[in-house]
Amino acid sequence: MILDKLLGNQSVIISLDVDNLLFERLQQIADAGFSLVEINSTDTKLLAQTISQYPSIKIGAAGIIEVQQLEHCYHAGVHFATSPGFLPTIAQTANIYSMNYLPGVATISEAMAAMSLGYKYVRPFPADLAFCTVLNKCLPNLKLFPAEIEWEEAEYFLNLPTVASVGINNPDKKQLNALAASILA
Repeated sequence: MILDKLLGNQSVIISLDVDNLLFERLQQIADAGFSLVEINSTDTKLLAQTISQYPSIKIGAAGIIEVQQLEHCYHAGVHFATSPGFLPTIAQTANIYSMNYLPGVATISEAMAAMSLGYKYVRPFPADLAFCTVLNKCLPNLKLFPAEIEWEEAEYFLNLPTVASVGINNPDKKQLNALAASILA
């Protein structure tokens, strides 16, 4: 499955921390009409539980820092995985599994290294508008999925031609409804 197909017409990936509100937030996300959620965890039991409990949501694992974590998350059935940085061994393993994977990049060199391994999608992390603008200018064929954007800044990032989707971290119910009204409408 290619990331474009996974993303569909949705321009937001909701990113959730694991806390006692996780399942309440997942229900709010489903109710608001969002279908992509990354869980900031590599706990395979938790990921498998969320996939089973919320079949309408495509669940991703965030925070992959080792090949073994990626493999375990793949076997848990995640729809995609993200990492905070770029390691060729993780990227190559994701390719072997034909897994939807968004490597984190913090420099143009890392973005170029990801492209050299065949990646057309990267996750600027930590993302800021200036860095995404530079990536947009220098690497216009690369699709960007900036992570941990403040929900009120989403439209600025989405105005860049290469930004395919933004990651919003732990939105509350009011923010989810505002996002749904402006982005999913």
